[in-house]
Amino acid sequence: MAQRRSQPMPLLVVIVLVIGGLLLRYLTRPVPPPAFTCGVHCGTERWRIKTAFDNDASRIDFTARRSTVAELTSLRAPARLEEEERSDAEKHVYSVEAVLLGWKAEDAAKGDHDFHLVLADPNDLGRTMIAEVPSGECQGACSSLQAQKFAAVRQALTAQLAAPETHFRRLTPAWLVRVEGIGFFDVFHGQIGVAENCMELHPLLSVEFVHRLGPEVLLPRRIEPSAEHHCGQIEGGRDSEE
Repeated sequence: MAQRRSQPMPLLVVIVLVIGGLLLRYLTRPVPPPAFTCGVHCGTERWRIKTAFDNDASRIDFTARRSTVAELTSLRAPARLEEEERSDAEKHVYSVEAVLLGWKAEDAAKGDHDFHLVLADPNDLGRTMIAEVPSGECQGACSSLQAQKFAAVRQALTAQLAAPETHFRRLTPAWLVRVEGIGFFDVFHGQIGVAENCMELHPLLSVEFVHRLGPEVLLPRRIEPSAEHHCGQIEGGRDSEE
């Protein structure tokens, strides 16, 4: 019996497969980040995430989770930090009661114009982490859906503490504060008050001054980066802005 010759694939099937492949490629390609429409350039590395103007910002759970400085600084930092992608811990807002040891405005030549705050755990004042508040004059920050909160936090800080200086100013006496902010892992570059895992509240969304600490509270004599850190890295990245 003669063998049947294989029938050529119908043209319609070929067309469907080609269109399906193109459609799959279109649906799975990375979504371009939103365009900057206002402000000046202030920062570079992970800047959209720092200002909540990234594609993943819509995935943030803004129901604040109660936490502590000790808990947040004990989280495991991702080995690799993505420029446009948040880790799980960076998709949550955290409510923390902490001691505000000091602050500064990052308005020096290479600064990104954030307010830089150092928070300490009330039960261990040697355990610190950073909180940052972006400036509405910066790209990303002025377009962010959280822009009004950034402005309100900056106003609350300056109303209570007067204008910050470009060098770090310790607060004497220090303040017990209650803050809310989005989790963020930074890279290590010797920041004042940096946590061992480089976890920050960045951006900060609210601040409440609870009360000043009395003279009986012994504040740390020095606030320096730990000699050992376990922070993530950005492949090929430069030292981050503060």
